[in-house]
Amino acid sequence: MADKLTPKQEHFAQLVAGGKTYADAYREAYSATGKDSTAHSEGSRLMKNPQISTRCEQITEQKHRAISRKAVTDRELVVGKLRRWTEDGIDPTTGDEPTQAQLTAAQLLGRTVALFSDKVEQVTTERTAEEVAAEIQKRLQKVEESNEPLH
Repeated sequence: MADKLTPKQEHFAQLVAGGKTYADAYREAYSATGKDSTAHSEGSRLMKNPQISTRCEQITEQKHRAISRKAVTDRELVVGKLRRWTEDGIDPTTGDEPTQAQLTAAQLLGRTVALFSDKVEQVTTERTAEEVAAEIQKRLQKVEESNEPLH
């Protein structure tokens, strides 16, 4: 058993990587029904095993990579569909114009992968008091020259 985990240890690692607490993962993987304190201590003991903790990290990393791949795939899907809809004006799968429901679905999917953002970026520049006063003066002159009422 030098490098290989037992089936129960593997199951424990999968559960921990999936978000279970050490105690809950221990209870489920080992079908333990004893005291809570035993489940806590046994779960912690298992996580101190370098092979198990390394396996948890591997599983977690695999999940992160899978999520990233899925996000890229979803992004490509949304961009591809929207591009075809805007360039061709039709849905390539049906040959019809995209419906509002299809457009909304693409938009929602795009938001789930952060393709679209409702965030507005505002850039401000530092100005001196003299620069602000000069701009106000220019605007007042424009108003005076236009002879339009201020209200």
